[in-house]
Amino acid sequence: MRAALVPTSLILSVLAFGSAHAADPELAMGRSVEGRFDRSARPSDGGGRSQDYRLALKADQLVAISAKSDDVDPVLILFGPDGDVVSQNDDRGDDDTNALIVTSVGASGTYTVRVNSLGSGEDALGAFTLKAMPISDD
Repeated sequence: MRAALVPTSLILSVLAFGSAHAADPELAMGRSVEGRFDRSARPSDGGGRSQDYRLALKADQLVAISAKSDDVDPVLILFGPDGDVVSQNDDRGDDDTNALIVTSVGASGTYTVRVNSLGSGEDALGAFTLKAMPISDD
């Protein structure tokens, strides 16, 4: 029987996602979190800054996640417990650069909400408000 070869970079990526995930602050359903992108914040792929939050969700739960800021253009990405992208949003509309995700999740677990700031340098620094709200079909 042959053992499958897995690239070391893939293993390290999975381990990094898992270990970073455990240290991320929690986003509680129905509560707002005030965050700030400063020079010490993790760089995002697009040149801005990035912050992750843990969010516990139940299977088939419908949720609205918003990121608002007067300082930066926020981008939201929701990752599932397996690390795959569930949903993402940059701008709510033509004249609104705040971000909003409305989605239903397939599995119970701890999800990761990533808030990125667009831009670079001083344009990527500033305060934001993150909120997750359950949506009821009642």
